Amino acid sequence: MKKKDKTNYKTYGKNRSLRLDGFDYSTPTVYFLTLCSWRSQDVFSNPKLAEETIKCLEDCSKGFGYRVYAYCLMPDHLHLLLTPVKTGRSVSQYVQTFKSLSTRVFWKSLGKGKLWQRGFYDHIVRKEESLVEIIKYILANPVRKGLSQTPNEYPYSGTPDEITL
Repeated sequence: MKKKDKTNYKTYGKNRSLRLDGFDYSTPTVYFLTLCSWRSQDVFSNPKLAEETIKCLEDCSKGFGYRVYAYCLMPDHLHLLLTPVKTGRSVSQYVQTFKSLSTRVFWKSLGKGKLWQRGFYDHIVRKEESLVEIIKYILANPVRKGLSQTPNEYPYSGTPDEITL
């Protein structure tokens, strides 16, 4: 008979924060974010919704004073590489506002219910990591998924702001 492991593993409820405890997410550093659609539905396959969602991204970035180095809106998720520029507004505030704006657009285009999953994944880019390689990774996402032959062919990705760190 197998002995039962008595190790106490910490479990996390659905209200657990994915953010680092005590870290200031308004710090002007580079963040690599992934936001997933509700239940991983392919809602952004709709060209009108995809275009309007990118417009929300642009508006939110300008309004918050964030620089977006790269983005790629896939049918069921969004990748972002961005940094706050002396705004005092956290990444969580930025994402919350973006999700709210884009959800309203979704509802106006006759969508119902939730557009986004709760929370988002973040990676704080370290100094030794290459921003150019991360950008290439983000832009190549549609090629890896068979949505385009080259990154430049995919209409819902881009590099709006120059890297100026």
